[in-house]
Amino acid sequence: MDTMSSLLENPLVLLILACEIAFWVVLGAGLIARYVLNRRRLSTVLLLSVPLIDLLLVTVSVADVAGGSPPETVHGLAAVYLGFTVAFGHSIVRWADVRAAHWFGDGPAPVKPPKDGLAGLVHELGLLALAALATVIAIGVVATMSLVAGDGLLAPGQWPGDPLWGWALRVSIVLGAWIVLGPVWVLLGLGSGGKDGEARREVAPVDSTGGYGSDGSDGGLSPNRSNVPR
Repeated sequence: MDTMSSLLENPLVLLILACEIAFWVVLGAGLIARYVLNRRRLSTVLLLSVPLIDLLLVTVSVADVAGGSPPETVHGLAAVYLGFTVAFGHSIVRWADVRAAHWFGDGPAPVKPPKDGLAGLVHELGLLALAALATVIAIGVVATMSLVAGDGLLAPGQWPGDPLWGWALRVSIVLGAWIVLGPVWVLLGLGSGGKDGEARREVAPVDSTGGYGSDGSDGGLSPNRSNVPR
């Protein structure tokens, strides 16, 4: 409890929280401007300003270390936050945009990502690539802060005992778990049930009117009557 209280009293932690809130506020304002107010130019400006929030965070974090503050846990937290927001920010904006277009405009209903099969593997590999990018960015920011502070680069064996580099270890563990629970998990499913899935797709009627999706599902619809032989 004391640790949490001390973290919340740190201005950098408050800045991280403010950046997270600002991200969603600016994103929501941009989507409202586009689909509710029909102000596309204003929407574009707002959505393009989202990366400026990340730029503000990394600038303040590095400046804090350069000003003489020793690299601490909060600086590592800022690095991890920056890595994941930069890597996944565009995907989050796109995810929200599709739903806003459907709810407030005439856009199509969001399509659930595939969870198994070859399509599911491709989807998981895409997410893994973003997670790897987030890890690289986070460790890169950690290394930059460490160099600015004059501490140099630490070997991986020294990461567990360091308040800053410990975050490099944490994101590396998360990336390893992501590999196992993402692509590897889908591959195991392909090995055990992939043939059954392919057989089901072969007998599934497919037409050009959208009765069945590209992922083999019928989107909640029954077979199109035009496919039933008369």
